[in-house]
Amino acid sequence: MVKDLRSFVQLLERIAPTEVVRVKERVDPRYEITAYALEYERRKRFPVLIFDRVGDYRLPVITNVHATRERHALALETDRDRLVDEYTKREASLIPPKRVSNGPVKERIFLGEDVNLTELPIPTHFKQDAGAYITAGIIAARDPDNPERTNASFHRMQVKDRNKLGVSLHSRRHLWDYQRRAEEKGKPLEIAVIIGVHPAVAFGGTWSGPLQTDHYQVMGGFLGEPLETVHCETVDLDVPARAEIVLEGEILPKVREPEGPFGEFTGYVSRRSTQHVIMLRAICRREDAIFQDVVPGFSAEHSTLLGVPHEAQIYRALKATVPTVKAVSYPVSGTCRFHCYISMKKAAEGQPKNAIFLALAEDHSIKLVVVVDDDVDVYSESEVLWAVATRMQADEDVFIVPGVMASMLDPSNKEGLSAKMGIDATRPLSGWAAEKCTIPDNVAESVRARIGGG
Repeated sequence: MVKDLRSFVQLLERIAPTEVVRVKERVDPRYEITAYALEYERRKRFPVLIFDRVGDYRLPVITNVHATRERHALALETDRDRLVDEYTKREASLIPPKRVSNGPVKERIFLGEDVNLTELPIPTHFKQDAGAYITAGIIAARDPDNPERTNASFHRMQVKDRNKLGVSLHSRRHLWDYQRRAEEKGKPLEIAVIIGVHPAVAFGGTWSGPLQTDHYQVMGGFLGEPLETVHCETVDLDVPARAEIVLEGEILPKVREPEGPFGEFTGYVSRRSTQHVIMLRAICRREDAIFQDVVPGFSAEHSTLLGVPHEAQIYRALKATVPTVKAVSYPVSGTCRFHCYISMKKAAEGQPKNAIFLALAEDHSIKLVVVVDDDVDVYSESEVLWAVATRMQADEDVFIVPGVMASMLDPSNKEGLSAKMGIDATRPLSGWAAEKCTIPDNVAESVRARIGGG
C-alpha cells in the first residue's frame, strides 16, 4: 500500500472504524475544530477527526491523527508495547530519499498573485491566539553550508497575510541555526512547509539527532522505504511527493515582526517567539487536498506527537547504562515533557536513583521522574500511581534537586530554573512480603480474545 496520510486513514478505518469520526455538519474554523477534539478527549475518546465542511472553504480539515500511541504503533507496523523499540530501530535505519518526476502534491500549482493562504482552511485554535495558525507544518530547509543536507522540523506558523507567515524558531535547534548562518551572509533561507503526511514521515519532523543527519533519510527509515520526493517550483528544495499541501518561500534575513500569542503544549498561552517572517512564492497541493491540523495546547495529540521521540531518547540513554530498563513513558498529564515514568527490573538498591539522574541530565525539561518495577505498566498512569501509593515511603524514596535548568515554556520556572523531583517507587530487594494479585496469563488472553480488541 502507498504510504501517505490518506492511505493511513483508510487503513485505520478498515481495522478500527470507531477511531475515525467524520463530521458532516458545517463547522467554524475559529475554535470549533479544537473544541471538537477537546470534547472527545474529555470523554476519554481520541479519534481522528475529519471535518468535511469548514466554513466556506472547499478543502476539508483532518486533526487528532497523532492522539494515541496505538496509532503511532500502527504507523510503524508494531504494537503499543513495542513502539519505542521499533522507533529506536527505525530511526537508526537511514534510507536515502528517491526523487521522482512528479507527484500528487503537484496537481495544483499557484504562483505569484495566485498565492493566497486565505483560501486554505487554517484554524484559529484558542481565543487567546493571535490568529489562524498552521500547527502541522513541517519546515524543510537545506543547510546553508552543506546543501546536500536537509532539515525538517515542526514549527508553529501564524497567518499574517495572503502570502506571509510569522514563525517562531523557539527550539533554537537546527532550523534556527540554518537561519542564523544564512542571515549572517545577508541571505534569506529558502524553505518549504510540508502539510499532510503519513505519521511515519511526521516522526522525522519531530526527530532530534546530530546536525549532520539528513532528515529525509530519517523519514525513510521510519517509513521503511525511500521517501519519494519532487523538486519545488520556486526554491531549491525537494519535498514529499505525496504530501497534501506544500508552501514554498523563504525566511527573511534581519526581519522580525510580532508573532503570537499562541496556546502551547503546557496548556498556557506563550508569548515567547523568535519573530521570524516567511514570505511565500508558491502553493502546491493535491486537487482534493486535505488540510492537516495538530490540536495545540494541552491536548493528547500535541503531547503524544512530542512525547514519543523523547521516550525513545531517554530509553536509548538509559539502556546504555542501566540495561534492565524495560520501558519509558512521557505521560500526557506531564504535558509531554515535564513528567517521565520508567520501569525496570531492579538489580541493586540505588539503581532507580541512578536512572532518575540520567533522565534528568538527558532532558532538561523533565521536572518529575518516577521509577517503578517491571511488573508496572508505565503507559497506565493509574498503575504508576498505584506503585507510588503502595511501594514508596516519602521520607526515604523521594528526593528534590533545586535550581536546575528548566524548560522556558514552563510557566512556573524561575529565571529558567526549576526544582526536580525523583520518586523511587520500586520494591526493596529484600524484606518485601506483599504479593501482587494476578490472573493466569492464559485466562487473561482467552478473555481478552472473547471481548475483542487489545
